Amino acid sequence: MKRKISLLLTALLLVSCITGCGNAGTSNSGKEVTPTSTVASDSATTPTAAADTAGNASDASDEQITLRMSWWGNQTRNDLTIQVLDLYTQLHPNVTFETEPSDWSGYFDKLATQAATGSMPDIIQQDYGQLSTYYDKNLMLNLQPYIESGVIDTSRISGAVLASGSFNEDLYAMCIGLNTPVLLYDKETIQAAGVTIPEQMTYQEFFAISKTIFEKTGVQTYFDSGLIGMMYRGEGLTMYSADGTSFGSEDDSIFLDYFTMVKQAMDEGWHVSPEVLVEKDPNIVETMPLIDQTTWNSFTNSNQYTTISNTAGRDLGMSMFPCKEDDVQQVQYLKSSQFLTASATTEYPEVVADFINFFVTSVDANKILNGERGVPVDSAVLASFSDRLTPQEQEVFDFIDKINEVATPMDPPTPSGSSEIGTLLNDLTEQVRYGLITPEDAAEQVFTEGNDILMGENGQ
Repeated sequence: MKRKISLLLTALLLVSCITGCGNAGTSNSGKEVTPTSTVASDSATTPTAAADTAGNASDASDEQITLRMSWWGNQTRNDLTIQVLDLYTQLHPNVTFETEPSDWSGYFDKLATQAATGSMPDIIQQDYGQLSTYYDKNLMLNLQPYIESGVIDTSRISGAVLASGSFNEDLYAMCIGLNTPVLLYDKETIQAAGVTIPEQMTYQEFFAISKTIFEKTGVQTYFDSGLIGMMYRGEGLTMYSADGTSFGSEDDSIFLDYFTMVKQAMDEGWHVSPEVLVEKDPNIVETMPLIDQTTWNSFTNSNQYTTISNTAGRDLGMSMFPCKEDDVQQVQYLKSSQFLTASATTEYPEVVADFINFFVTSVDANKILNGERGVPVDSAVLASFSDRLTPQEQEVFDFIDKINEVATPMDPPTPSGSSEIGTLLNDLTEQVRYGLITPEDAAEQVFTEGNDILMGENGQ
């Protein structure tokens, strides 16, 4: 076990090549998946552990302070997060929380509205793909002064990890966990079909396995436009140019490859229908088609393995994302699962900074969180996991170790406009699935309109 923890600490250092941490693609694959239900702060259970480190910023006054915190996530995350908030309140009775949990699909639309109306929460769970936009609009609190004053302790966090949330050498976003994109598969279906899942399939193997599974079991396959960013990586490219004003390729060939794959999968019948996906949303744990074996697979992040397996009620397998036979580099990478940021206009910046420190560096807080957001970034917190990992959690840590051996640096932050492009890709994917548009027209449309979006957002 000590060797495993040591390897995971090495994994933290791997991100020294990373300028940020988030999804390579712009659609739902590799994103956090969430259930429809949320919990309110008054439903929290009382944690049993006492915190070891919490800071004293909120003890300086008897003033009653209420902080708003927003995050996206599944029901497990909601429950665990609220327990940590309650633990912080036990240590600082003058600080209470209003919670704003949400599912992934509506989270950033709501946050954008709050930003536009000046009503952002004090503490915000952020995605790597959004950091540049919120930094450019001066919406995030600079956390660097609170590191320098000692409110935030970064002594046990890799400088490379801190760099992933930094701009101009100042920390604005604290990484709260490391993970990696993963293909989850249903072991029962795989066994019934008599197939074997390699550690990493080529797309040719992925298609052949999908067809065999469908022919022998009737269980279908699911994939979406999250594959596109990985296809770019395989060709040694980034999805967006360095200045964010265009795509990272000179033509629409990668988009055409993807949309052609979508059409082939639909024509051959082994991909789940768009009608089914209306009912079984792949981005919500409780309804995702893998749960009830409508599909044999799903694309997500490694830190979601335990929650999805528990929801399904059975063990699932993990493998790397597929690749092309002629790829020039490994597509797999390590990434920050999420960040914690603070609103630039919070009334209580020091208390917020103290809470962020508590969330990331407290062993007792992380006994509650239990790595649900990814492998912890604080070395003392990480070491504390050595004697209490469940078999499922150990499997995730082992998978991260395996990826650490082959991972290549992840892409730079996605530019402004990438969310709009993600919506466009999802819409065009659905049209191709329904047969309303050809792969050629879809590829041309996303390439032309996408470049226009990027130039409009980021052009000089």
